[in-house]
Amino acid sequence: MNRKLINVALIVLAVAIVFIIGKDFIGKKAGKNIENPFEYNVDEFRKVDSTQILYAEKSHFRVKINSWAGIALSDSTIVIASANELLKFNYSGKLVFNKQLIDTATCLAIDSHRQIWIGMMNYVALYNHEGTLIKRWNSFGERAVFTSIAVQGENIFIADAGNRMVYQCETKGEIIQKIGEKDEQKGIPGFIIPSPYFDVAFDTNGFLWAANTGRHSFENYNPDGSLRTSWGVTSMKIEGFSGCCNPAHFTIMDDNSFITSEKGIPRIKLYDSHGQFTGIVAPPAAFEGSLAPDIAVDKQQRVVALDFERQQVRIFEKKKNGNN
Repeated sequence: MNRKLINVALIVLAVAIVFIIGKDFIGKKAGKNIENPFEYNVDEFRKVDSTQILYAEKSHFRVKINSWAGIALSDSTIVIASANELLKFNYSGKLVFNKQLIDTATCLAIDSHRQIWIGMMNYVALYNHEGTLIKRWNSFGERAVFTSIAVQGENIFIADAGNRMVYQCETKGEIIQKIGEKDEQKGIPGFIIPSPYFDVAFDTNGFLWAANTGRHSFENYNPDGSLRTSWGVTSMKIEGFSGCCNPAHFTIMDDNSFITSEKGIPRIKLYDSHGQFTGIVAPPAAFEGSLAPDIAVDKQQRVVALDFERQQVRIFEKKKNGNN
């Protein structure tokens, strides 16, 4: 076969290959029906057994603000800190007051005197119950990222995601001790905090709990800063925590049960005082997007959630005898 015939044959073959590929591509609607063998599908983990849902949403109201810091409860009122606002509502959603903050808020807590402690990235400001500034602390440095505050008596405990530790401070801002720094001899593993989700709270016995989000665990500390106990389950199943940094938020009830909130697959769950999964407050289907709602619990054991994506305060109550 001469070179001219060879070239013609190659051209015909090339055209045929292009035609076959094009026909296959069009037949599959530009690849829309082609399955990706490497796709990681989490849909099955969004499904829950309805019998595990122990709470029902009883009410909600809209809070239209652009940026959120957190939620706290006091005297049958709901206090919310946004980027630069402090807002107080009653449970019907009526605005009690709206005050400007001196800086960008990142977290808040309310003490037994109804005073409002607000984290401002790397320092703390104190406001009274009417939203008037009382004092502010000095900065803890450019690396500090305050993500949670808990008040115990005259001591203020601050979770610093930037420096990966918890500070115990007196009310003027002086550091009493640093908690959670890695110490192999004392059996303290150290906090792994991949992103600014790092929550702290106290149980009714006065012990500090901190969420070690990179380890998907809770750590419990003695007053001297030594590690007392810990619990956690790494799993995408409903009883566990997964992703880079969960649980994103948590609070502790009067019976020392834990209410947790997760991001990625958003869901609010209930664990007993020993860390055993008990049930679901709000399943993934109750949320849009992937952000974890901040949460608080009131004296009636209602779970109050600050839903960032819906821009709502949502109130959940425990079902009675399995009914809504």
